[in-house]
Amino acid sequence: MTASGFWLRLQRERALVALFDLGRQKSYGLRAAKLYAFGVFASYAVAISLTRGPARQAEIHGFVHAALVSLSWVVGALAALGSARALAEQPERDALSALSLQRGFPKSALLRARTGAATGQVARLVGIPALLLVLVGLARGSTLPWAVAVTPAVLVYAGALGLALALLAHFSAELSPRHPRALLCLLVLGPLLISLAYPAVPSLPGLFSGLLSRLLAAGARLS
Repeated sequence: MTASGFWLRLQRERALVALFDLGRQKSYGLRAAKLYAFGVFASYAVAISLTRGPARQAEIHGFVHAALVSLSWVVGALAALGSARALAEQPERDALSALSLQRGFPKSALLRARTGAATGQVARLVGIPALLLVLVGLARGSTLPWAVAVTPAVLVYAGALGLALALLAHFSAELSPRHPRALLCLLVLGPLLISLAYPAVPSLPGLFSGLLSRLLAAGARLS
């Protein structure tokens, strides 16, 4: 494949991702996730604005951390559950997929595009409110080096979480087309519950909790 052919294919698939992303904007799960994301941002922005005293910076860092946890496992979960349901739909039954098939896209491209759209939706719903809270924290007295260090950390974390949840949603839809959301909950919550009794057992929330702590700790050292 020539460079121009590869670029054209990439552009077509990016357009397909945007199409599925737009198609899910009015879904109930995504609207609920957006509403909750706004609520998390508003509540923590108020909390950050009210911080006072010598420990203000540490409190701001803690609020940003807590907000990211809430965004991850409520907002991210709502978006991922909606994605699992959408991914489980047969292409022939889904209007956007049927239209894409008529335009010559293979089913493999549709699956990649739908997974890519799910990844972007989770990443935005988690990352954008968190970045806005970093700006609020900066306005309330946190240092510029902290904000500069935390911003890419938030982007990396939100992107990794979005990809992980989208892949799990895809796997759940492929393995259990009738009950993709139930399987997704089992895949995420099952290992977490087991890890409460056996801490050596890894779980997705545990892995991302450790990743988040390490990423934000780097910014805290620069404050």
